[in-house]
Amino acid sequence: MTAGKMETVTERPVAAKGSLTTYSDALRRMSKAAVDAGDAVAGGKLEELAGKLSLDIATLAFCGHFSAGKSTLVNALCGAQLLPSSPIPTSANVVTIANGEPAVKVEFVGKDGSVKEIPGVSVERLGDLAVDGEGVSSIEVRYPIPLLGDSLALVDTPGVDSTDGAHRAATESALHLADVVFYVTDYNHVLSDVNFRFLRMLHQWGKPTYLIVNQIDKHRESEVRFEAFRDGLASALEAWRIDLAGLLFLSMRKPDHPLSQMSELLNVIEALKGEKEKLLLHSADRSARHLAGEFKEGLLQRQAERRETLLAQAGGESGLAELAERRAALAAELESARTAGERQLDGLKRELDQLLGNTGLTPAETREKARAVLESRQTGFKVGWLGSGAKTEAERERRLAELAQDFAAQAEANLHVHVRAMLRREARNAGSGDAAWESSLEAAFPAPDADWIASLVKPGAGAGGDATLQYASELSADWKRKVRKTALERFEEIVASRQPEREAAAAALASSLGELSDRQAAADRLRALDAEANEAERKLVEMLPMAGVTDIAGLKLPAPRPLAAKTTSQPVPADAAPVVNLSIAGGEAAAEEAAEAGENASYGAFAGAAEVLERGAAMLSPFPELARQREALSAKAAQLRDSRFTIALFGAFSAGKSSFANALVGQPALPVSPNPTTATINRIVAPAEDAPHGTARIYMKEADDMRSDLAHSLARLGVRERDIEAAAGPAELFALAARMSPDDIHPRGRPHLAFLRAAARGWERYGPLLGTSFTAEGADYRRYVADEEASCFVASADLHVDSPLTRSGAVLVDTPGADSINARHTGVAFEYIKNADAVLFVTYYNHAFTEADRSFLHQLGSVKDAFELDKMFFVLNAADLASSAEELAGVAAHVESQLLKHGIRQPRIYPVSSLLGLEAKLAGDAAGRRSSGLADFEAAFRRFADEELGSLALASARKQLDRIGARIDGLLGSASEDAASRQASAAAMLGAAESLREAWSAGPPEAAIQPLVEELGEQLYHMRRRVQYRFGEHFMTAFHPSVLQDDGRDLRKLIVSCWLDLKRGVGEDLQQELRSAGLRMETALGRLLGRQVEDGIARAGLGGFETEPPAAPALGLPVSEPFGSGPDWDGRKLWQAFRSPKHFFEREGSGALKNEAEAALFQAADAWLAGIREAWADRLAAAFEGELRAVAVRLSSELAAYADGVRRALETPGLEDALRRLQSEWQQLKSGV
Repeated sequence: MTAGKMETVTERPVAAKGSLTTYSDALRRMSKAAVDAGDAVAGGKLEELAGKLSLDIATLAFCGHFSAGKSTLVNALCGAQLLPSSPIPTSANVVTIANGEPAVKVEFVGKDGSVKEIPGVSVERLGDLAVDGEGVSSIEVRYPIPLLGDSLALVDTPGVDSTDGAHRAATESALHLADVVFYVTDYNHVLSDVNFRFLRMLHQWGKPTYLIVNQIDKHRESEVRFEAFRDGLASALEAWRIDLAGLLFLSMRKPDHPLSQMSELLNVIEALKGEKEKLLLHSADRSARHLAGEFKEGLLQRQAERRETLLAQAGGESGLAELAERRAALAAELESARTAGERQLDGLKRELDQLLGNTGLTPAETREKARAVLESRQTGFKVGWLGSGAKTEAERERRLAELAQDFAAQAEANLHVHVRAMLRREARNAGSGDAAWESSLEAAFPAPDADWIASLVKPGAGAGGDATLQYASELSADWKRKVRKTALERFEEIVASRQPEREAAAAALASSLGELSDRQAAADRLRALDAEANEAERKLVEMLPMAGVTDIAGLKLPAPRPLAAKTTSQPVPADAAPVVNLSIAGGEAAAEEAAEAGENASYGAFAGAAEVLERGAAMLSPFPELARQREALSAKAAQLRDSRFTIALFGAFSAGKSSFANALVGQPALPVSPNPTTATINRIVAPAEDAPHGTARIYMKEADDMRSDLAHSLARLGVRERDIEAAAGPAELFALAARMSPDDIHPRGRPHLAFLRAAARGWERYGPLLGTSFTAEGADYRRYVADEEASCFVASADLHVDSPLTRSGAVLVDTPGADSINARHTGVAFEYIKNADAVLFVTYYNHAFTEADRSFLHQLGSVKDAFELDKMFFVLNAADLASSAEELAGVAAHVESQLLKHGIRQPRIYPVSSLLGLEAKLAGDAAGRRSSGLADFEAAFRRFADEELGSLALASARKQLDRIGARIDGLLGSASEDAASRQASAAAMLGAAESLREAWSAGPPEAAIQPLVEELGEQLYHMRRRVQYRFGEHFMTAFHPSVLQDDGRDLRKLIVSCWLDLKRGVGEDLQQELRSAGLRMETALGRLLGRQVEDGIARAGLGGFETEPPAAPALGLPVSEPFGSGPDWDGRKLWQAFRSPKHFFEREGSGALKNEAEAALFQAADAWLAGIREAWADRLAAAFEGELRAVAVRLSSELAAYADGVRRALETPGLEDALRRLQSEWQQLKSGV
């Protein structure tokens, strides 16, 4: 069917009602104003909005993240397969669908930038065009759709979690024109942060929104009550402060499912027609205001060059924030510098006056001498009876001299010495006070002389008590005035000596203040530009007519009727067979065999090897010279017998790990829910005498580990380390988290906030149990592993389940999701990858390879080649969702291509429905097991356990038997030699043993370890390059546009949280790579030890003598935090690069910050790696030396035993015949392996 000439949604104006016309006219005025102001983009969008109003058609937009079922739902509403639908991301364009005769209009952007139409497009070709995100700019479809009538149009959008800029722009454009939004999520991912962020943005935008939970047929009442699931979703929406117009549950696969509300959705859509005009006005008003904000943002961007210049003149973002404070501080400093000399002199005056005021110069003895002087000056004063004039004058002079001497002593001791000290202090501070100055200082305060003393005696003064006190006071005051005058003159000289320095400082401060004045002027002009932009936005919004617009609270939005109680409580019928048979092509025979073997199969990978070794040990019993070899065989056999076959499950939350584990054991052992449940490490093991079926051993975290977890989560949320360390106890740590809002936290940090809040709620009940272990069962067990208030205190749990799998010795380990809060314990996860016998990675059919999956797969890919055999299996769970064999093949190919990107080649991929597989096992339905894909997987997995792992164990046993066979051959050869030759051989062996022991005990030469050091350097070099190659992914994930939306949240806080998330992502990537490098270094150490032992034996002349090669030791090489010492960027630096989402993502902000962040982080990483290299080199050298010493001791013992055996052959009749029989039997034993 080809398109004829069609009227598109944007070309078919109709007569609008008065209020629509009024509003449309206002929008056009706004458009003209925006264009006149130089913003053609905002003007165009406003014109587009006005044109939409003229059509009188309400637009219903369908959004959601990829593979949620948007396109499938739109197709169902249209009654035709108009859009492509697949679990792999498909829709790359916004597709608008309206009622009418079949026609398609497709526009694309030509090379010259002009928009052109693709002629002759048929509805059948629509699927191909809808996935062409680059070539196609818009798609509009008409098709006979009675549901829509002439009132409504549907819009399908790309996934909201896309990292493609074109997809984001397309979705944003659709929302701009949308009157109602239907947000679609699938049942298993309804609580994804992506959903809540987008719903929150729609709420803040004011868009009426309905949430549709698709795939409700995946709900199992036995796993979680529907009411509990619905109430949990409502609580989460309330926590995010999201108000919905309605909540609907659908099943596109099973339209007749009792929980599916397709009829309610149709009723809602039908009812929306009656609210069309109010919806149109409300949506136009909200979008117009949003566009006014974009217009303001555009104005700010057009001012960008000028603003950048002014910002630079103002000192940048950080300088602008502190400008006023800095100006005030500089002004105060300048005033201080200008008055410093005066203030210093004033201070010295006060200090001097205080000294003078507190100093007494005329004590009683001095006053008595003063009285004597006054007395000698009285009329009629005579000496002796005769009173000769000469004697009288001599007495006056003597008394005057005594007073002068006494007063001088008082002045020197109580005043002069202190004043000179003050002057010396100030001179020293001023950098002056040389010898000449010191000499002048001594002369500055001469002793008071008799003439001065006499000059102060007033004519007619008496000699009584009052007169004496008055005279003494005048002596003290006059002398202090002299000292003060002299001291101040000297102080002024000192202060003046520093005046040039003060003037220079004042000049510098004045200059700085002048510069700040220039900066302040720039800041004022910057604020004027802000005011201009705000005013322009205000004027634009003022053009909107306020009458006739209904707030969202006033809209009569149709609400779907809640599901009736009888509907939610009635049992849900079991799933029928999947649409596509999941049994692998070519695997029917194996699957049939597996189904027949059923529950009686066993994973006996090591039993065969253990039996061979036990037989060999029994054969060696009669030979004391082979006692050490017999002990080694017995020990290895016992180890194999006791070995548990460990199967580790990994994957993101809701991938179905727990469900798949239940399918493997054939019973619903682990709790299963669409919400993240596995918060601890669950091990499913066989029952024991003290642990019957259905019981679990719960191991609580140690108190120190719990505090470390709390501290780690707080640090991930940006809490400063010193604040965490200052917290005295859990209450203080919880208080740090209580003040945080999810709005200010990076999405990948929100699980940490949830963990902290759950721990706070559960602390009183579960905190006292830290460090303990106990038995739980039933509901108690499920609470400890699935209820976050309890599970956050649990380290691990061993669930005892009686099933064929566990009875065979297998241990099934269900790990927390790769995206869970416990993902910080990546070291624990790595140990399971390293030591497990099999690794099963479970991914979800409709969401294959989330971000957490990709991070984990980097780690899997980096260690895959370090294992002796490929022990990884990839399970594509919920594959029963496939609608066709072609779709299933496409998703499997997508999984394989993604694995290849992570270095995983030729992966074993198994599409499985764990849900149907478990139901089939419980029902004893062999055909159901085959169609669920579980039988195929179990058959392949059993072959791996029995054949590949068993062959590996047998190959190891064969090597051990070969070495012992060579020892038997050697003993037999010695037995046929003469006595002298035997004695010589024994002595040579003992000498060689001693020589090796001495050489290796002294430590290997440096050259021996050098290859290991070089390999370490090469490993670290390449791991750094790999992480840096992935830096762009880390940056885009951390600074994702969906996180940094201008939706009312504090972007300054969010940009900091993005930086912290980037550090975390790169840091964890480095740590994961380092652990992989550590595994490869352990293997390299084992190889080097083996070569060293072989060379040593050869050099000692022991050719033909074989010993067990040293195993690669588990070194536990330390892996520290890469960015513990920084870089630490503050919000000002980050904001300077960010400024706004438009500047950051559409201009140069993102690229500039990415380059700077990359340089800073990898500079820190280089310093960290240098420390790692030094620490690891020391650890490897010590391990190499220690292992060589241990081998020397063992080898010496073996050679001594061998030499004893050679000598014993002289004394033991019939030994040669016995050895020949052993040799023959040994050959038979080996041939059977």
